[in-house]
Amino acid sequence: MPRNYHLVFYVAPNGSVQNPGTKDNPFATLEHSRDAVRNAKKTTKEPITVFVRGGIYYLTEPIVFTSEDSGTKDAPITYAAYEDEIPIISGAAKLNLKWSEYKDGIMQAEIPAVKEGKLAFTQLFINGKRQHLARYPNYNDPNPLITGPGASSDALNNERVKQWANPVGALVHGLSSHRWGSLHYRITGINDKGEVQLEGGDQINRNSVLHDNFRYVENVFEELDAPNEWYLDAKQGILYYMPPEGMDLAEAKVEAVMLKQLFEFRGSMDAPVRHITLRGFTIAHTAHTFLDKYEPLLRGDWSIARAGAVFSENAEDCAIEDCFFDAMGGNGVFISKYNRRITVSGCKFTEAGDSAICLVGDVSAVHSPSTWDNHIKEPVQTPGPKNSHYPANCLIHNNLIHDIGIIGKQTAGVFISMAEEITVSHNTIYNIPRAGICINDGCWGGHIIEYNDIFSTVRETGDHGPFNSWGRDRHWGIDDQKLRKSLSRLDSYKTTIIRNNRFRHHGSHSWGIDLDDGSSNYHIYNNLCLGMSIKLREGYYRTVENNIIVGPIPFALHCWYPDSEDVITRNLIVVTGNEVYEPINMLTPTDENRWGRLIDYNLFKTSDPDKFLVKNVADSLEVWCKKGYDRHSIYGDPLFIDPDNGDFRVKANSPALELGFKNFPMTKFGVSEMKNEY
Repeated sequence: MPRNYHLVFYVAPNGSVQNPGTKDNPFATLEHSRDAVRNAKKTTKEPITVFVRGGIYYLTEPIVFTSEDSGTKDAPITYAAYEDEIPIISGAAKLNLKWSEYKDGIMQAEIPAVKEGKLAFTQLFINGKRQHLARYPNYNDPNPLITGPGASSDALNNERVKQWANPVGALVHGLSSHRWGSLHYRITGINDKGEVQLEGGDQINRNSVLHDNFRYVENVFEELDAPNEWYLDAKQGILYYMPPEGMDLAEAKVEAVMLKQLFEFRGSMDAPVRHITLRGFTIAHTAHTFLDKYEPLLRGDWSIARAGAVFSENAEDCAIEDCFFDAMGGNGVFISKYNRRITVSGCKFTEAGDSAICLVGDVSAVHSPSTWDNHIKEPVQTPGPKNSHYPANCLIHNNLIHDIGIIGKQTAGVFISMAEEITVSHNTIYNIPRAGICINDGCWGGHIIEYNDIFSTVRETGDHGPFNSWGRDRHWGIDDQKLRKSLSRLDSYKTTIIRNNRFRHHGSHSWGIDLDDGSSNYHIYNNLCLGMSIKLREGYYRTVENNIIVGPIPFALHCWYPDSEDVITRNLIVVTGNEVYEPINMLTPTDENRWGRLIDYNLFKTSDPDKFLVKNVADSLEVWCKKGYDRHSIYGDPLFIDPDNGDFRVKANSPALELGFKNFPMTKFGVSEMKNEY
């Protein structure tokens, strides 16, 4: 036994509840080991480690840690994979089925527990791969919802519906009409006109309707017509499945997903769960949550199901390290309400139905309104939160997040709402439908977003960017300019820093670093923005400096407040389109009514400087400068060292250096070495 371990227990799939938990005679379940730790703490004050041997552990209920299971700073509790072994913690049940042929390549198997009401599931895995509920149009793997034939405008037309003998219980998914996110419904019946009746659709915190084109329907027996599709007849207890060519169903491993959450840290405000670490697990197979009750979150666009495969509420100094989150039905990690110093590091998240990591406080801690259209008539002038029911001082570090948002599209790699001083660093995030990192509101700032590598985002939704934020806080929507400005840093009372990230975007329209609707109190510097730009809208006190922007829209000053106090300086802006700035719906600036505090000392490179245009404001660089902007900025080649190979530092003779631009590292973006090979 290594010297740095003190009291040690072991768990193994071949263990027994009668065993003492030693290496040779391990426990059989995590529940047993948790209870053994709880009992051992009564007589020892030393660190305790539970080593979990390789193999699969099917849970019938979540592993719940309370304050009774806590460690201390000097005697932490660790549940860890043993050496190089891989313990798989699964929310599924293994089914032993006898298959027979139905027709047209479809197989069937009876499941008595389903007919008896003892078993229900909405996710099915065969040989470790998620299968698809019978659907129209058929699933199209290489393409997201919006670009492939995975969605269709005729998914719910009357002629198609007439072909369905019993559509009650079928599921409808699609983008919202504005493509902000996705809406999800259950079919409850058919009216006299042959139209489907729906329940659900509360997944977006704004009045939204289903998109006319980007939609699909599933869980319809008559649509079972493609390999890897399945349908469960709950009344008869029969599972129907169309296997792909070459699959031997008699030898296949079939798993039906049961649980929505696998690990829960559940303390209380008076007695939080403390100093417990989960390390090295594969956390697999949780149930869908898209039809759970969704909670609206302030005035950002988001509503959310407050759930995750690992769920933490009222916890301190706990950690999830080096874990693989595989094929969650909903969110991966959900850090809810009161939490302090929670760490998620070295983890991989893939094929999650919704977001990878969410940190979401409680509306009771907010002075701002909780509904999207409720503007405060007499806003409270006290800064910051009302109570401590929110996450703070948490670290999201060195995680690999990709191919998530399989079902929900109003999702993110890392989502933050009603939280304070969250550090999101050295994560690599790609292949997702919406933003890589999203901050839903200004409450309460102090976040650090640094050294992340974010690309291939905004693949299915629109009107945002790889980073997206809102600030519909106490100031937003107030007409009195002086009052509005005085309120702007009451919710976002600490500065959020975005620095040293690489944001890459190619394809459909994206704002890039998108500070939307009132986002205030940001410092944005040393970011490399490729194929995209930076957008400032309706907020205050944003400093944007020393960034490199290469793309068709190098800046977007959108519905900008005249007295924003924004600073835009020492940026390198390489324009691949025809415009330098793109102000929209703005007043013409004057000496008395100025945009921002400083726009100057920037370097521009364009195909034709004579095409300089600031919409509705200036038709030439000369006019723009006379209004007090970019008087010391220059046109020229920044002289990047090796842009074709990703090195956008400038050479020693670059004119950018004379403006005060400073080089920043190009080799520290994204994850460093990961402990486990997933």
